[in-house]
Amino acid sequence: MLSRRVLLALAASIALATSAFAQDKAIVVASTTSTQDSGLFGHILPLFTAKTGIQVKVVAQGTGQALDTGRRGDADVVFVHAKPAEEKASR
Repeated sequence: MLSRRVLLALAASIALATSAFAQDKAIVVASTTSTQDSGLFGHILPLFTAKTGIQVKVVAQGTGQALDTGRRGDADVVFVHAKPAEEKASR
């Protein structure tokens, strides 16, 4: 099960994307397949959409692919769990 810290980080990321993209009424999340397969998004995204009216499309990929998707600007939020790769991508 994902830790409370991870869930808070996801919520904060989506909230930041929400403020920037609320007028679009849709955002894209590039995520790892393991997070998608965990059922997390299936649980929290319907609640998020109901509260905000914003649709979320999850693109499940490997960590490197998800980071590349974000780097290209093809995702509003990147959700991965490989700290060294995240740090390298943020430089």
